[in-house]
Amino acid sequence: RASSLSWGGPHELAAGFAGGAVAIFDVRRRGGAACTLPAHRGEVCGLRFAPDGVAQLASGSNDHTVRVCDVRSPRAARLELTAHSAAVKALDFCPWRRHCLATGGGTTDGSIRIWDTGAAAERELQSVATGSQVSGVRWSVARRELVTSHGFSSMNSTSNSVRLWRPNLLPVAQLTGHRGRVLHLAVSPDGGTALSAGSDETLRFWKISSIGGAGGQASPPLPEALSARCPGLELSRIR
Repeated sequence: RASSLSWGGPHELAAGFAGGAVAIFDVRRRGGAACTLPAHRGEVCGLRFAPDGVAQLASGSNDHTVRVCDVRSPRAARLELTAHSAAVKALDFCPWRRHCLATGGGTTDGSIRIWDTGAAAERELQSVATGSQVSGVRWSVARRELVTSHGFSSMNSTSNSVRLWRPNLLPVAQLTGHRGRVLHLAVSPDGGTALSAGSDETLRFWKISSIGGAGGQASPPLPEALSARCPGLELSRIR
């Protein structure tokens, strides 16, 4: 089972698999993978290529680790980040700061961590405990902020939400409206809009470029016809 994908340019596609393997394909070639990376000990649930000019690929797994590999010499992981205590599905490289990677942990971890992937050993720059499962992490270029999505929580005030952070992980806003945990998160190329997909089988669009320092507001309810096109979103193996 292919459980995660990430494009590294117009021709490179990385795929992570349920057995822990990671492979990079050149879509111009027929046949097998162009190269394979060291396998995780659990399902690969997150993948992200670094921006142009940084030949790195980060992979997060159900084995609670994040590995950063140099795609030019992928035989061994360049870094293995071990601070999380749950699956790591959420990860993203910063588009304006080289070697800066944000990661988010699952239900029993609930932390966001920012790393320097250019260091010779594991080096954490910032971290914050969110009180809930981190299911998605994306950087927004509009106001240079971090956007995260959340699911299971022991604190009702932090669950099923989308949250905005400064790069130093100071909170900006919490956006509520989903009636179930948020499973997936995307940010538009201009950084102005976030899209969240929830286990309540709705997609919600958030105008994050217009949010100030105060708490956010819920997006309006979506038409029933749009929600009906998203059956099965409640299914997720990532914990």
